Amino acid sequence: MTSQKLYATLKFLEALDSKHGLQKSLEAIVQALTNLVSSPAQPQYQSTLASALSSFETAASKLGESITPSQYSAIKDMGGEEFFDPLIADKVKVSVQTNAMTPSVAKDFVQQLSSKRSTFLSTVREARQNLETLGIREAEMEADSADIAFLIPRDIFDNQLGSLAKELIFISRLMQDFSEGVTGQAEQVKLEQLSSSIPTVALLAGVGVIGAVATVVNKFLEAWEKIERIRRMRAELAEMGLKGTALEELTEQITTTVEEVVEESTQIVLVNYKGDEGRKQELGNAVRKHARRLFGQIERGLTIEVRVGARTDKDAESQKALKTIDNLGKTMQFPLIAKEPILLGNGEILEGEIKTTKSSKKTTTHKTSTSNKEIQKDGKQETK
Repeated sequence: MTSQKLYATLKFLEALDSKHGLQKSLEAIVQALTNLVSSPAQPQYQSTLASALSSFETAASKLGESITPSQYSAIKDMGGEEFFDPLIADKVKVSVQTNAMTPSVAKDFVQQLSSKRSTFLSTVREARQNLETLGIREAEMEADSADIAFLIPRDIFDNQLGSLAKELIFISRLMQDFSEGVTGQAEQVKLEQLSSSIPTVALLAGVGVIGAVATVVNKFLEAWEKIERIRRMRAELAEMGLKGTALEELTEQITTTVEEVVEESTQIVLVNYKGDEGRKQELGNAVRKHARRLFGQIERGLTIEVRVGARTDKDAESQKALKTIDNLGKTMQFPLIAKEPILLGNGEILEGEIKTTKSSKKTTTHKTSTSNKEIQKDGKQETK
């Protein structure tokens, strides 16, 4: 985690707790239980406890929709998972209900949770203040703008500088070809931030371009859930001793699912392209190649984050696009590193060349994309 991302996470946690009043509601439950323990016959204390529990439950229910998967991962790394768990209210409620006759037990549980959470929040506040003292803050974004960050785990490039350079070139080409497909013109992508602990490349680009990349990534992540279900089913059938056609059909379904997402992604990028038809075909080939490699790298741990700046009321169409990006960023749930890669197997990332293997029940063909101008057709290579 970079220092700027750490700062952003700390600031986010403070704002989130303050906005929903989580700690205050939890402390109100502690006080209500304390009163109930000292005077169990007082009916108003039961009512106060019920009201405090309801307030805390309402506040906790907002956590699920307020914290993105990326933010939750950062919170978990900091040891705060327990304190911002959307199910935290359920745990408190269960403790109170199961100890209705012994409220002192529930009080001890909630008091301990509240104390630990308060200590964590104090640490968060102090850490944020210390970072500010050192001059470290979150990078400010301009209003009505968006950025996109690629987090490249070191396992992808084996700590080799040359391999990292290939990843950066790939990201640059992807963004340029996507921008030409979306806007009709290849944009020069600007580097916003570059961090080295987990190599992170944050880029500024047009809202439409970032929206297209985020949409394509989400399409693959949705397909990934389907692919994982198929994999589990295939593994269960194999354990049962089933062989042959049934397993082959499941394997083919995985390949078909990926190819469908690649084609859908290409259509998303080029849907409004109004340039020359020949160039559109070249871009289509390039986008397909980029999508396959992007999905392959996501399998190996690549993650992508998108952010939007403050939104104004200047341009309704732009505001709609920014809202879409914001929503996509909140739903990106990246998979664990795959034990069985679908796309880019070891040794298949070559010098500017990507091999993809396509299987079918009848035949197996191998396609290699080496440039935007070379097209595979009927097993033969033609140059346009």
